[in-house]
Amino acid sequence: MNYIVDSSIVNTLLRLHKAASSQGFVLLKGLSRGIFRKLQPEDMKDAYISISQSQGEFLYDLLLDKQAKNIVEFGTSFGVSTIYLGAAAKKTGGKVITSELLPEKCAVAQQNFEEAGLSEMIDLREGDALETLKDVPDGIDFLLLDGWNDLYLPLFQILEPKFKKGTLIYTDNASFRSAQPFMEYLRANPQKYRSQRLHDEKGGSELTEYVA
Repeated sequence: MNYIVDSSIVNTLLRLHKAASSQGFVLLKGLSRGIFRKLQPEDMKDAYISISQSQGEFLYDLLLDKQAKNIVEFGTSFGVSTIYLGAAAKKTGGKVITSELLPEKCAVAQQNFEEAGLSEMIDLREGDALETLKDVPDGIDFLLLDGWNDLYLPLFQILEPKFKKGTLIYTDNASFRSAQPFMEYLRANPQKYRSQRLHDEKGGSELTEYVA
């Protein structure tokens, strides 16, 4: 198992995970706005919605083992997951391209990247991921899907031509209803994708390999 030892990265992540763990009321307040209408990204502008520490450590170890260099992320939020990806890219000599819709979150995420000493490894793109990620380089090594779930499928289909044999896709919140069109797409294409469910708690996650 590979662990992050850089003190700037470790301390930044500890601070962010601590902040995320105390956000119960913020999350409840944001989610409550979706009771009488469809939830919008702006409803969660103050919420971390981040991966857990164990998920981050798993991703860091996975990317080092794969020696992933061309790393793409959908859903930066405040940058917790991106820091794990950036920490791996720093070791592999790679780059992370990530996208976040909300400018408020982009500003905070960029500060967090600077605090962790990872700004040079991370290309943060503000705006609609269907636009900001369509020109990422070919030969994606790793894709993290952790943004608005109903965009998983259309974004995936934009990025799919840029995959190579062995590309890995990590899907967070894989058991959410809004993610099911994407999951059904993977199941309908067994000649191209081999998946395994990693866990079901906290929305579930799934790891997929492009095998075509």
